[in-house]
Amino acid sequence: MKKLCPECNSQLLSYSKKKEYYCYDCTSTFDTPIEKDRLSRTQIALIATLIMVAITAFLAAILYSMVVALKPAIYLYTPEEKKESLRLKVKGRITMRIPWRKGTTSVIWNDLILKNGKIISDNKEFDYLFYESENIVPKHDGTGWTLKRQGGNLYWNNEPIGLEQLPGIFTEILKKYGLFENEISDFNEYWFAEDMKIFFGQDEFTYGIYPISLEELDRIFSIETELEYAEYIRVQFLVKEIKEGINLNEPAFPEVKRSEYALHEWGMIKG
Repeated sequence: MKKLCPECNSQLLSYSKKKEYYCYDCTSTFDTPIEKDRLSRTQIALIATLIMVAITAFLAAILYSMVVALKPAIYLYTPEEKKESLRLKVKGRITMRIPWRKGTTSVIWNDLILKNGKIISDNKEFDYLFYESENIVPKHDGTGWTLKRQGGNLYWNNEPIGLEQLPGIFTEILKKYGLFENEISDFNEYWFAEDMKIFFGQDEFTYGIYPISLEELDRIFSIETELEYAEYIRVQFLVKEIKEGINLNEPAFPEVKRSEYALHEWGMIKG
């Protein structure tokens, strides 16, 4: 039992030879203090356990709401040789970056040299900057396409297609967004190789493929550059499993304005 002052609830008390209590906080004297049970070790342990459970549940909810951005590639073009520094910030955690730079929530590719559509860093030549990340789920407007695989058969927007048609379908989509032929070729080479990464390791599925708006991409994966790029195209698709039979409306494609200074990006986000 702990003894408290009846006036101010202070525990700083003394007991005199006069058989009365004195409170150091409010200076009152009294015969009988308030007695209050102390928490037992079992109660303290229980409270600590409940707090840990709450924290764990909170962290699990955050992790469950995270998605993975897979192989976004950033291309940079200038009419002549230029120096550049690009900073990428994500609402989440960067898990891979090439060329390598340190950083978890942001990475700065500094001392880049742009020449003939190539990126030179640390005396090595790259076609694009590469990263992967775990980040918050992006918003989308519900437009897009459906891709289904069942019994070894493929369906695009609920219409049967052959496996060999899939790269051509994405080629036409990426052309409408304004990506260059070399970028589309890189996209197809990665996602439609023999292992068909576009299936994400599943034999049967029904996916919704949702394009993410430029504003939403800039919110989740912001890019800052020293140079200005009048042509700024970022194409990433959110791939999520959906219920069978759902139909999606095709999105509106943006108007493409060409410039000698261009920043392009493509990637997939697995939800």
